[in-house]
Amino acid sequence: MPLVVQRMVRPARTATLGRWENEVVWEGPDWGPFDRTGGGRSVRVTLGPGSRAPERSYGGSPPDPKECTVVNALIARDGRVWVRGHLWNDHLGGPGTSCNLTPMTSETNSRFNKAFEEPLKKMLWACMRHAQDNPTAEHWYGVRFHVTAEGRRSTAKAEPDYHVAEEFDHAARYVRKDKRTGAVTLAGAAVPAGFPAELL
Repeated sequence: MPLVVQRMVRPARTATLGRWENEVVWEGPDWGPFDRTGGGRSVRVTLGPGSRAPERSYGGSPPDPKECTVVNALIARDGRVWVRGHLWNDHLGGPGTSCNLTPMTSETNSRFNKAFEEPLKKMLWACMRHAQDNPTAEHWYGVRFHVTAEGRRSTAKAEPDYHVAEEFDHAARYVRKDKRTGAVTLAGAAVPAGFPAELL
């Protein structure tokens, strides 16, 4: 009796290279000008779905009191209404060093958190859920965002207010990463249904 050779049908190649939990920082961070006295002025970074993985629920670091030291002068003058605010949120991996810290009032920091940081976390949460629920999808989704301190409350470099921004510009847009090539591009209309709106 001849030997019967059976061919094993290979499963279709999926686009799952690596694990979504390892997809954390895709681009950057790119910092604007900064120094230990005045802190930082801007950051641009692209985060993947792994930035919201449970083991990275904090990820960054609290403000180092030896960084962005102008806040000490502001507190001495006005009381504890001033804080070292993160440009890149510490719960998303932002460090507590001068490049990422800028003087803010507590009220400004709270408004910034509500208007930008919490919605940004929801965007990344949607990217994480999509990665979990669609392991054979060809793309992972992430978010590219920037925060920029604009203007100065004083033009006199010797004044603490020289380092205080008049306002903050910020935006966050969805990107997608091809699992085979690693290319990161703006997602545009390809964003899955149910994702929170971009922050523009």
